[in-house]
Amino acid sequence: MKIRNLIVFGLIGLLFGISSCRDDFDYDIASKNLSFSSDTLNLDTIFNHTNSQTYKLTIHNHENKDIQIPRIYLSRGESSFFKLNVDGMPGYDFENVAIRKKDSIFVFVEIAAGEAPVIPEYEDEINLDTDAGHQQIKLMAYIEKAKFYNTEESDNYQLIETNWDSEYSRVLFGKVNASNLNIGSKTRIYLHKNAELNISGQLNVNGSLGNEVIFRTDRMDERSDSLPDQWGKIKIKSDNFSVENSIDYAIIKSGNIGLEVENSKLNLKNTKILNSQEIGLYTRNSIVRGENVVVSHSNLASLAVEGRDVQFIHSTFANYFNIGQGGGGNYSLYLGNTDNDGNNIPLTQANFYNCIFYGRSANAIVFDNTGNSSFSHDFKNNVIRLDFPNEVSGIDNTNLIDKDPMFVNPGFGKNDFRLLIDSPALGLGDPGHAAMVPFDILNMPRTFSPTPGAYQDAVDPD
Repeated sequence: MKIRNLIVFGLIGLLFGISSCRDDFDYDIASKNLSFSSDTLNLDTIFNHTNSQTYKLTIHNHENKDIQIPRIYLSRGESSFFKLNVDGMPGYDFENVAIRKKDSIFVFVEIAAGEAPVIPEYEDEINLDTDAGHQQIKLMAYIEKAKFYNTEESDNYQLIETNWDSEYSRVLFGKVNASNLNIGSKTRIYLHKNAELNISGQLNVNGSLGNEVIFRTDRMDERSDSLPDQWGKIKIKSDNFSVENSIDYAIIKSGNIGLEVENSKLNLKNTKILNSQEIGLYTRNSIVRGENVVVSHSNLASLAVEGRDVQFIHSTFANYFNIGQGGGGNYSLYLGNTDNDGNNIPLTQANFYNCIFYGRSANAIVFDNTGNSSFSHDFKNNVIRLDFPNEVSGIDNTNLIDKDPMFVNPGFGKNDFRLLIDSPALGLGDPGHAAMVPFDILNMPRTFSPTPGAYQDAVDPD
């Protein structure tokens, strides 16, 4: 009995001792302005009827006392697309939020969009009322009006629409198969992980300078936008060579294979294919004519040609791929006359005039003449990195093979393949071929002293 009493009294004494040593938990209303990790929170672009990722804000109490914020609330209240979680509590309006002295609390923010607003810029404010006054944190998001295709990710999904315009963004899942498709200026096409757009008839992409048609990942953070392998590929495989596909002013970035053309005819102009995992532009037994084309950064090759008939004038093929384990050749150009199965595909013509082939590989171009068929090519007035020129044949002295063209910034995030004013390539282009493409990808004239590649005017770094 005495032992039990001793234990009980001991516990009571311990609890009393702990409570007597505890800090005073009385909170005063904040008397000074609070500080925030950010005064403005810009959320990534999202689509209608989708949720954003969660973003974090921090509210700091720099006073030497415990404080209380009488009210934290959203200006739009419960009608807001923005959602808050303040110090572990979800809601729109919070009262008597406590912060210990010299401490802070977290506020988590996300947006759950409904119908896209008429004005896509969507704003709200987090309001904080204290004795020091009224403070706000600005919330901003961009909500795109979008249509979604093949969300079940079926391999047999057939697109019914034949015309896409910029009224809606298009979000693709799985394999989206189309017969004929016309895509208007300024249209944005977002592809989910492993998504593909497969054209079996005719594809016409009609962008313009400043209003390019964009193909990119549906992940909206800036880092993902520059990483390769965020989606599958765009593939054109027409019924026959009488079908003329065309792409003008498009930007295709961050795919596994950016654009694949098989047994088809394509006119490709003023287009950038950037940051692909395997191959940027892959042509197989196809007829391709390219002008003002920029293809960059692929583990295997920026441009891979297997047979048939291709010609590129004033185009830039750069490859500084250095992400992950790699293991590919990092070539700017692979030129062959067989396919992956070793079948012969005669290379009847491969012409490259006033182009640039440069990057990490000691030889930017590689020839694979292993097929029992023709292998015909013509290179004139190009800049080509050839540290071992004896490994390729037919590159005459009109081509510059031992000088760096000096790109402004060839990195994955920038892809700026204009040339610096000290570039040894300036004026190297042949005027006759330049006259066939008299304006560069930025619509600058190039008929006088033409510069190889897609860009005419050099850049002063100062």
